[in-house]
Order: sequence, then structure tokens, then C-alpha cells
Amino acid sequence: MQAARFLRAVGREPYVEHLAQIFLNALFVAQGHRDNTVLYLCLEGSSDFPRLLTLDGASLGSLSGLHEKALLTCLADMLLAGEGLGKSQHRQVERGMTIAAVSFEAHIKALASEGRQIYLLDRRGENIGQVALSSDALFVMTDHIPMPKKSFHSLDRLGARRLSLGPVMLHASQCITVIHNHLDGLKAPGD
Repeated sequence: MQAARFLRAVGREPYVEHLAQIFLNALFVAQGHRDNTVLYLCLEGSSDFPRLLTLDGASLGSLSGLHEKALLTCLADMLLAGEGLGKSQHRQVERGMTIAAVSFEAHIKALASEGRQIYLLDRRGENIGQVALSSDALFVMTDHIPMPKKSFHSLDRLGARRLSLGPVMLHASQCITVIHNHLDGLKAPGD
């Protein structure tokens, strides 16, 4: 997805403004970043190759603001920096920010090959509170646009476990907050 097209989509389909909430809830806490969290945003629909935006809380620098416009501008700037990337190429944009021309499936396969445990959010999955989560947990979720069936099958082949956060379908940004709250509750005091 091109940067200008990305910004023109604010308030219209595909509703990219949801990504600002996901960005904020995944990586920021009061007066800092979550240094144990990496956010991967897989954006399909580019004229050439899908774009993978990687934002690493451990090395993320300061941003000009945490409001929706600033966060979306940051993502658009990442997309702009990624224009012209060939398949499987990547580029560091800023500290803690990388863009790559990689598909969702290729990225997930690469993470699974590193031994990462993949958890797919699914209302009919196991209750997150009853699962001993892996320390290298990778949570996969989609936005309001359903994931293609082939992606679900690919995740199943990679051993993804389906987890439920409850009976009510939440926005992706809300799911992230619930997951962080659950994981924060598993830490020992002082960790």
C-alpha cells in the first residue's frame, strides 16, 4: 500500500485509522514503551508486494505525538520509505522501525521456523486464562476484514493454537490490551 493511498483511506475502507489504536495499545505504556513487544503490521493490497511494518518497542525512539494523526503519519512515512522495495527486501526506517516487502504467510513461516509459538485469536479457541503461554508468544489477529481461509490453513499447518479472549468479538486494539493485561499479570512482582 502506498503512503498517499494509506492516508487517503482514513475514515474510509479499509479504515486504516484502526492501526493507530493498534500501534498505541501494542507498544506504549505511561511514560514509555513496552520493551518486550514487537508489533508486526502486515499490509496487503500493494501494487507490487505486501508490506510488513515492524515496530520494536525495545529500540523504538521518541515520536512526535501519540495522537491518531501522528501515529498514522509515522506509518505512512514507513510506507514511503519502503517504496521500490523488491520482494523479500527490507529497509530500516528509523530506530525500531523496519519495512519489508514480505507476505504475511512468508513472515509467519519465518517466525515459526525460529521456534516461536503462534497463537491465533478465535472466539471458539481455548480460554487464554487456562493456557500456559510460551515465553516467545506470537499472537496473530486480524482487523475487521476477515483473514483469507488459506491463511488459517497455513497457520494450522504451522501448529498455531487457537485462543479465546472471551465470547465477545473485540477490536484488534482491544485484544492487544487484554493480552498485555493477561501477560502482565503472569509476571512476578519486580520483573
